[in-house]
Amino acid sequence: MTRVLHATTELFPWVKTGGLADVTAALPEALADIGVDARTVVPGFPAIMAALGDASPVYEVAGLFGTATMRVLHGFLPNRKTAVYVVDAPALFQRPGNPYSHPTGGDWSDNLLRFAMLGWAAAKLAAGELDRQWRPDVLHVHDWHPALAHAYLAEAWPPVKTVFTIHNIDYPGRFPPHDYGRLGLAHWLAAPYGPLEFFGDLCFLKAGVLLAHRVTTVSPTYAEEISLGKHGGGLDAIVRSRDDRLVGILNGVDYGTWDPRHDTHLPTTYDPHDVTGKTICKAQLRQHFALADDTAGPVFIVVSRLNWQKGLDLVVNATETLVAAGAQLVVVGSGDGHLEWQFRQLQQRFPRQVGVHLGYSEPLAHLAMAGGDALLMPSRHEPCGLTQLYAKRYGTLPVVQSVGGLADTVDHHSGFTFDEQFTSLSDVIQHVVHVHHDRTRWQQMMMTAMRQNFGWESSAYAYLRLYQELQG
Repeated sequence: MTRVLHATTELFPWVKTGGLADVTAALPEALADIGVDARTVVPGFPAIMAALGDASPVYEVAGLFGTATMRVLHGFLPNRKTAVYVVDAPALFQRPGNPYSHPTGGDWSDNLLRFAMLGWAAAKLAAGELDRQWRPDVLHVHDWHPALAHAYLAEAWPPVKTVFTIHNIDYPGRFPPHDYGRLGLAHWLAAPYGPLEFFGDLCFLKAGVLLAHRVTTVSPTYAEEISLGKHGGGLDAIVRSRDDRLVGILNGVDYGTWDPRHDTHLPTTYDPHDVTGKTICKAQLRQHFALADDTAGPVFIVVSRLNWQKGLDLVVNATETLVAAGAQLVVVGSGDGHLEWQFRQLQQRFPRQVGVHLGYSEPLAHLAMAGGDALLMPSRHEPCGLTQLYAKRYGTLPVVQSVGGLADTVDHHSGFTFDEQFTSLSDVIQHVVHVHHDRTRWQQMMMTAMRQNFGWESSAYAYLRLYQELQG
């Protein structure tokens, strides 16, 4: 049996700022379903510690990176069959706010040490030095936060096989080098042109790309894009140097959470054989936002962080066209303050056509997914994207730019694609409204979208083949 240790900062539903949490929650469970002994190491953030049941300490040390105490606990989180190792270092992880920044805004000043601790623990677990009862065949590191694990393993013997997954290359984990001496790493790793050095800074992601045995990212098109330098702030040359070890594996969807057939957040369930429930969900969504219920036009939805990368300024600019075409818009999300203000202004201007909820609400996100007709997701770049896959299962047709994982998962049979350089979002919205009037064609597209399977099984097998190649 292949044994794999995953290292991550986020794990749905306890710690989540984006799609990373969904992936690192679902992938180990999917691997377990096909016979892999998968475990996960995570920081002891407050929500993780509160949810952790009976756990056994497998390691304890004082003074590491200047902390009073650090323990590694082994146990299980509720409703999960795969075990977790929790890095219990209260001085570093028992804090308010999200995993990376304090409640008033701004990153924690000691993030270098906080996430170096996670990388250190992952490396030592992978090398069999902390838990004498279990040692993985492969360490799978997710995104920059635990990527120093590769540096801690750089001189390990025998070598520990590692996989590094880039979930978003635009977040590379760069820090000034003045605390490097506290990390206990060899000097050559951070020397000029070394695997950690990047224009005078320390770069976690660079170390992961250069030192891992295999590098993956979360869709085939995104793998091509980051190699070509379309994203990544100059890291494309680093990625190209590992082209022979880079592969794009599409993320999957946890249909246990996102499926209208058994979604407890909805007023009623539905499936491709009977979509009557979708009409009921649409009526409740309109009622929640006090939207007019006597229009035959489609309801467009946005469920997203509100920022430039997600293309939400394009939605703002196209809303007048959307309303003029007889459609409605529901927005659920938060982010850039100016975008939030712009959506509020649109809601005040078109109170019967535009509904806005600033902030994330899981029940409302599910209701929007079920009650909407079309999802607006005009991201300028998107490593994989999960929201468009959730929307398909709910019969809500995605409207996306042809980038990254969006290009890999949406076609004209199950959604609408465009390229900002050649087509405006306003034009696409008008086309969607036109197609929506053709009920036969719309229903065919809905059925195609709802029946597509983006579950984790195929992705899990792709990762298993990768692990077995490393072992072999």
